[in-house]
Amino acid sequence: MPEEIIIYGYFWIAFKKKDYVNCIPDETGMMIESQAYTEIVSACDAFQRDRRLESLIGLIPQARLYDYGFRSLVGPLEATRARIWEACGRFQGDEKWCVRQVLDQLDELDMLRQLEVPNDFRAITVHFAFYHKALSSIRANLERACASSEYGLDKILWKFNQAMESVTASNGVYVASWNDLEDWRVLHIPDVGLEVVKLIYANRHSLNLATIPNKVSPHKHSNTSEIHFSLEPTDGDEIVGRYRVRVAEPYAVPIRPGDWHAYEQNKNSRPHKLFFLTGSPQLLGWGIVNDRTVTESSKLTLTSLGQGQIQKVGGVLLERAIQDAESQVTNKVFEKELISSSSTDGLTLSVVAIPDSWSDSSPDAIHLVTRGAGELSVLNNRTRVKEGDVFAIPFCMACELQNETGGPLVLLSSILKNS
Repeated sequence: MPEEIIIYGYFWIAFKKKDYVNCIPDETGMMIESQAYTEIVSACDAFQRDRRLESLIGLIPQARLYDYGFRSLVGPLEATRARIWEACGRFQGDEKWCVRQVLDQLDELDMLRQLEVPNDFRAITVHFAFYHKALSSIRANLERACASSEYGLDKILWKFNQAMESVTASNGVYVASWNDLEDWRVLHIPDVGLEVVKLIYANRHSLNLATIPNKVSPHKHSNTSEIHFSLEPTDGDEIVGRYRVRVAEPYAVPIRPGDWHAYEQNKNSRPHKLFFLTGSPQLLGWGIVNDRTVTESSKLTLTSLGQGQIQKVGGVLLERAIQDAESQVTNKVFEKELISSSSTDGLTLSVVAIPDSWSDSSPDAIHLVTRGAGELSVLNNRTRVKEGDVFAIPFCMACELQNETGGPLVLLSSILKNS
């Protein structure tokens, strides 16, 4: 609680000190996309004047949905920062001042991600208000820099606007896709040899996609749980704790805090695509805190296992599990937990096969569509999802999925339980 008070206090000071107001675009701008968004912005302004909560209460759920959406833009926003830093030395005068402002505001948004999205008025008065003002200011400063720069900021601005619209145009129902990722979003993690795209963030856990040409060095986390899984055939070794497991088909394995883990000896002609769920009640999702110790596999004593022995490390052959779920669907939803929280000290992985429709109110859930397509509804906001899409649902909030295909709509779903 003391840490939260300090951080919330920082954002209050930032509101007062920074000249955000003069940077906010008018109400026809990108940041205002719907009546719901406009109502929440107006409620924020009213609260700044009269400090009354009555007008906020009914808007809290929708504001939390926007907060989750903006929170999940951590990947695009970090990519924006990286591209600006690459060009920063070439800027001069007014354009240099503008991009420095952008970098400062991106750093402040990075601090905001250290706080869980609450289920009370602060979802509006702190989280939504700060996202709205900071993101609007970033956009305005990028536009100013573009007007006077000759160094290709137009593409950065266009990508930034595209990312913002993925949240505002859908009333906060943010959907990422791992099927059509752009190189622009890839972040390089040199100490372990990873290229990572941050796909989606919930309150305390996240889903990310790593691309591994040859190997990723063995490493471990002190306080973070993980689940590694692949949706494509592969040909390599997954290191889990004291074991080296040979894998050739899609799989999933649990990683406890303190367990060494890696992927090595990729014999495929293409890079290995490794999804990793990661979370911690203490440290939140991946990348917010650098909880990582790196070593070499030659320094570890490992027992080799064949693919058929993956259960020995608590793992599962994933494609077989998905096909089994599809075969067991009748007129009711079939759900099965594949990796339990006891295997990871927190994270779970389940398969959900939906014949017609499904409603869920799991706490703080991340879902990935592996088969089919359908309509997702959250707070009467509707959007279409398809194979390869990923979305997160805030705790204390229900979602509904309507299957629009001939076969079952299949999800992989994850929550983070308190250990």
